[in-house]
Amino acid sequence: MDERLLAALAAYIDAHYEAEREIRRLHIDDLRTFAGSRHTSVDLFGAINGLLKKMEDSFSERLLYLIERTGRKPSEIYTKAGVTKAHFSKIRTDKNYHPTKETALAFAIALHLSLADAQDLLRRAGYTLSHSSESDLIVEFFIVHRKYNVDQVNFCLDHYGHKPLTNRRGSVSEV
Repeated sequence: MDERLLAALAAYIDAHYEAEREIRRLHIDDLRTFAGSRHTSVDLFGAINGLLKKMEDSFSERLLYLIERTGRKPSEIYTKAGVTKAHFSKIRTDKNYHPTKETALAFAIALHLSLADAQDLLRRAGYTLSHSSESDLIVEFFIVHRKYNVDQVNFCLDHYGHKPLTNRRGSVSEV
């Protein structure tokens, strides 16, 4: 591994890392307003149905779209992500498939996504990259610096004591 890359990664983490914040602030005013009103169950169901009509593509649907947009074979993408054919088949056949955050990030790297597109893909799986997570900052560093190599990301995650995005390939000798 290039020592300059590790030094740049360390500097990036130092500059962006926020202390862990496990407790998020609730929007108390919104909750009080809702609790104080006299909504009927019909109002609630109508509001929920309105939201459901505006649902976006799922993680699986967006992933397949992004793969198609690259013009590359799906097998090339899932192999670069370190995902097995069987695992990818599950993702492809279940539009409501819910990946781990690590799997979603591995696909973002394999697809060479921008930070905004990676965040969008993660959001569709219910995740985000956070500056309060060192492992997230490591992955973000690689995306921001356009270094789209899952094996290098995994090496650096391991170097900092974090689990890899995918563990299919085991040891990384060429990094």
